[in-house]
Parts: sequence; structure tokens; C-alpha cells
Amino acid sequence: MVARLAVAAVGCLWGLILGACGGGITPPTGPAPDFVLSLSPSAISVGQGTTSSPVTVSVAARNQFTGSVSVAITGLPEGTRSSLASPFLVAAGTSQEVTISASGVVTAGSYDVRVKGTSGSLRHTASLSLTVTETPVVLRTYQEGSLLVLESGVGNETVRVGLESLWGGTVVEASLNGINVVNRYDTGREVQVALYDGNEQYDACAGCTGVFGWDPVQGGDRYSQGSPLLEQTLGADSIYIKTQPYQWYPDDKGGGPGQPVLTDTYFEQTLSPVPNHAWAFNLHYRIIHFGDDQHANSGQEFPAVYVNLGFDRFIYYAGATPWAHAPVSATTMPSLPEYSPMLYTSELWGALVDTQDFGLTVYVPGQYPYAYGFNAPGDPGPTGFGTNYFHPFTPFTLGPGTVFEGDIYLVVGDYRLARRVVYDLHSRLPAQDIFTPFGWTDAPAANSELTGVVDVAGWTFDDGAVESVQVLVDGTVVGTATYGSPRPDVPAVYPNAPANVGFQYQLDTAQFVNGPHILEVRVTDSAGNVALFPRVPVDFNN
Repeated sequence: MVARLAVAAVGCLWGLILGACGGGITPPTGPAPDFVLSLSPSAISVGQGTTSSPVTVSVAARNQFTGSVSVAITGLPEGTRSSLASPFLVAAGTSQEVTISASGVVTAGSYDVRVKGTSGSLRHTASLSLTVTETPVVLRTYQEGSLLVLESGVGNETVRVGLESLWGGTVVEASLNGINVVNRYDTGREVQVALYDGNEQYDACAGCTGVFGWDPVQGGDRYSQGSPLLEQTLGADSIYIKTQPYQWYPDDKGGGPGQPVLTDTYFEQTLSPVPNHAWAFNLHYRIIHFGDDQHANSGQEFPAVYVNLGFDRFIYYAGATPWAHAPVSATTMPSLPEYSPMLYTSELWGALVDTQDFGLTVYVPGQYPYAYGFNAPGDPGPTGFGTNYFHPFTPFTLGPGTVFEGDIYLVVGDYRLARRVVYDLHSRLPAQDIFTPFGWTDAPAANSELTGVVDVAGWTFDDGAVESVQVLVDGTVVGTATYGSPRPDVPAVYPNAPANVGFQYQLDTAQFVNGPHILEVRVTDSAGNVALFPRVPVDFNN
């Protein structure tokens, strides 16, 4: 009995030593498999427009770890990218080399980049100190055949804007490292300015039906007869041109194939770089109407923007809190003969980009917060018929001797970086109100016979505030309309426009001689911009 107790005691002692007493024996276990993530070097610098030296990302095995590690890089500043798409795999006991490329517009500074390795439940992080240094921007202008070029180079990146001297100095190239966004199928495409007259009639197919009114087009006419350059100057970092545009549709204006028709306007355009933004350019326009006639209020193409197929996504901010870095909207333009509805662009810019978000962003300070456009299927490429188009909503009136000045900003590249440029411009540039009120005279109808007291009525709104609405008969002011009646149909077409924009005036036709007369409405905004709405021919019979 004593012997059996002794044996039992010894067995229980061994159980205590082994961590158990009865029920079997559990052998001892070692440390769990793991890995070590390391970077060499752990600090690098890269110049704007260049690529860094390589960083070696290594995974060392511990305790028989045999798996692969998924490595993700986070915290890279906008405008930089890694040579390996994140995340990437690194097997145990191996390494991968990664470089960081910085665009020419990334903000210089120091950044804490995190490199995170994950394998199942195991996670480890290493830090990479990244310094982006400024690279001097090299600007030059030169002529390449008929092309006038302003070039901005930063490191290994080159952005070019090319003006076609045979086509009124229109922008036929906006390229980054040889990738041109702009479509130049004919003289009506490109990035350019074209004007319209609210008193004229236009068909929806650029004159295919023979109904196309006054239309100075910077590039030239429908027969690809290019508007002539009257002057051109290549400065050290700017290009100035002056052109006298042709009528787009010369056939009913004394011209046709081989016989272009000059208009009563001059376009002066100065192309220059935007300081501190290597991919951004300013087009300053001075438009002179030297004729003595009146061209009524109309939406103008300031500018028309035509890009190549492949740049199919229209990006814009459509929200109610602009300038707050809120998420953007994206759409594609409908194919002709359809046009898009008025798109609400409350940050006053739009971009046509490809699937990689690369393309052309256009910002017009002071424009109305709208844009619209279309897609034209066809052959791709800069000279192909296929294109995507949009233009911002920019109305104005051209009376005798009118001189209009305004700015258009073009930014080539990723729209997200372009949006940063736009934000900077918005914060630095003085507020502008250069466009006229917009609207329409609904009553009386054209060519009506009027008797007694009649309503002159319609609607108008402004990107600022409407100051006055005057009614004219045969060019003479006869009274001021009341303004502010409800017109819910207006914001249904122009999103977020005010609804109380109706005007009304009681016109006593008996105060005028019987016979034909012309009614007009003149609207002035708080900045002094004056819109003269299209003429309404009527007949008074009392």
C-alpha cells in the first residue's frame, strides 16, 4: 500500500511539472510563426516630376513562417504613385523593390508613409519618411510648323499647349508627355470661343439645314477655312494672338466654299502659365465687337471644349456645399442628336477624363454654375470625327462697340490634382461677375396683333442679383417691370436657380401709333452687366 502511494505521488509530481495531473500529458509548444517587415532605406526624397531611388521591402520569417505577406502602402500624397500597385505580395524570406514617382504638381513637403504587411491575423507596419522636393519649372515657347507652343517642363514631365496659327489660334493640343486630349477634327472643334446672337435662328446640326445665324468662330468656318491671324507674339513664357473670326455658316452671308466671310469682331487671346501650377494655363480673352449693330443676349461658347474619344467621363461637383472637398459627380454625355440636361456645376469647373482620371479640366471664373454637352460617335483620335464635348454656361450681349474680357483656365492631368489648382485659383482670384443676366420674354408672342393694355411677361435670373427689368418699344425705355413672381418651371431646367424670377409689365399699346413695332426687355444686374433680350416683333392695332 505504501509503495503504491509513493508511485502515485511521483506520478502526480511529474504531472505538476508537465502542467497536468491525470488525463494524459500535453507536450510543450514553441513561439508561433511570425514575420518581420522592414524597409531599406526608411527615408527617401523625390523631386517633382521625377522618380525616387528604390526602397527594398523585405519580409523575414520567424519561427518557421512560410506564408506570403500582402503589403499595402498608404499615406502617399496626391500626385504620387508607387511602381508596384498596392497591395502587392512578398513571400517569406524575399524582398521587392518599390520606387515612388511624383508628378510635376504634387505639393512639396514631408510625408509619413505607412507600409502595412498582412498575413492572416498577423499584421506589422513600417514607416517610410518621404520628402518631395521642388523641381524648377522650365518654360519655353516656340513655333513648330504652324503650331505655336507653350511648354512647361518639370523633371521628366512635359506639358504642352499648342495653338493652331492657321485656325485662329485655337487650342489644338493640351498634352502631358505626348498624350493629347484635344480633338481637332475641323475648325469647329478644339478648345475655342464662338459667339451667337439671340435675335438669330440656328439649327441643331451646325448649319446642315441652311438655318444658321451670326456666329463668329475663332477657328474658322464649316468648310475648314481657318480664321486669319492678324498678329502673333511669342514671349518668353506667353503667346499672344489676334484673329478676326470667320462666320461659321458663310453660305447665306455672301460666301461659301473658297469664299469665307469675316465677322465684325476681333478676338485677342493671351496664353500664359499659372504660377506655382506646372500643368495649368490661363487663356485671357479680349473680345471686341467693332460693328454698330446689336447682337442680343445668348449663351456663348466661352469656351467650347472638344476632346478625343476615350475621355468619356464628365466629372464635376454638383452639391450644395462648394469649395469643401466634397465628393464629385460623374456622368457620360448622351450621343447626338441628344444633348445633356443642364448639369449643376457649383464649383464652376468640369473635366472630361479617361478611366484613369486623366484628361482636361476647364475652369471659368464667374460663369453660371451650369454646363452641358454631348458625345459624337465616330473615329477616335485627335483628327477623328468621334468626340466628347461640353461648354460652361456663359451668357452675354454684344452691342455696338462692346469689349468683353474674361479668363479660361485649362489644367491637364488627373482631375483630382486639377481640382486643387481650381481651389487655389478660387481662393486667390478676386470675385468676378462678368456675365449678363439670362432669361426670356414669354409674352406677347412674336408677330402678335396687340390691342389695348397687354402683358409683357417672362423670366430672368442672374449669377449675382437682378437690379432692374426694363421694357423697350422701338429702342426706347417705356417702363420698368415688376420682378419676383413665382416661376417654378425655371429651376426645373436650371437646377438650384431661384424660383421667384418672373417679371411683368402692363403695356398700353394705345400710346403708340398703329402698325409694326419691336418690343425688347433689358435686364441689368447688381454688377452693371446689361442683357438685351431678343426682339419681339408685334403689330399694334387700336
